[in-house]
Amino acid sequence: MVDDSPYGYIPTLWICVLFLTLYSLTSAAHLAQATYYRMWWLFPTMVLGGVGEVIGWSGRLWSSRNYLSDNAFYMNICCTIIAPSFMTAAMFIIVGRIISLVGTEYSRLRPRTYSILFISADFVALVVQAVGGATASSANGNSGAETGANIMVAGIIVQMAAITIYCIIQGDYLWRVLTDRPVRPPGTPGGVTPQSDMEGVSNTVTLEKEAVSGRARLTPNIKNMLIGLGIATVFIYIRSIYRTIELLGGWNGAIFVNEKLFNALDGMPIFVAMFVLNVFHPGRFIAIGKERNAIA
Repeated sequence: MVDDSPYGYIPTLWICVLFLTLYSLTSAAHLAQATYYRMWWLFPTMVLGGVGEVIGWSGRLWSSRNYLSDNAFYMNICCTIIAPSFMTAAMFIIVGRIISLVGTEYSRLRPRTYSILFISADFVALVVQAVGGATASSANGNSGAETGANIMVAGIIVQMAAITIYCIIQGDYLWRVLTDRPVRPPGTPGGVTPQSDMEGVSNTVTLEKEAVSGRARLTPNIKNMLIGLGIATVFIYIRSIYRTIELLGGWNGAIFVNEKLFNALDGMPIFVAMFVLNVFHPGRFIAIGKERNAIA
């Protein structure tokens, strides 16, 4: 343990370079994919989240060369804590789209309500984490830094609670689709996909519009999107649990000063989540509206 390092250790140079390279590549891919598929909503979500990770790991690389720099330390800590919030916002939007495509009669919430509710919770988590990061980075002593860490923990807990509820609702939705148990009959208010949401559906999404059961509407494209979304959710959730426990233990806690845990439970899970959504990209599987022009 390095007593005069805010990390409790000196970040390993080659690991910092590795993760910085990986995040730069996946972020560049998300930027290219968002542009190609004309999914502009991915810019303030996945792309911005990727940029945040690149900045965070740049700070960590800086720390590996100058571990006494407080600016490098807080650049790493704040950005790697806040960046995933933008990614979860993208996931919430994707789920809303899947509900629109498969059938809103199986959902307890309308797609638009679903997106607004969870993105609002994500925004609250983001603001709280940002306030905590600002408090910690401007603190003059350990007391202020600990206060900032506790505020950031509150933000992560809000985010984790939102993801938990999102998983429960999504699980309930899929169960109802697979067992054909709609919340309301098709044709009732809230039970029909709005025409504006379905208009101009991409040729990458082929729906069985005449199908009676919800299971038959789960096309291969939508199944693939659900697989990618599920994998990304698991890894982001693992990371959220880790960061909560890490920060609750304080800046000098056994978990915070363990570099291997940070690399394995923060660096790796978020990269995997981003890479998985490169492979299972919504542009390939659930493009709708004007986005279809990019692949027509």
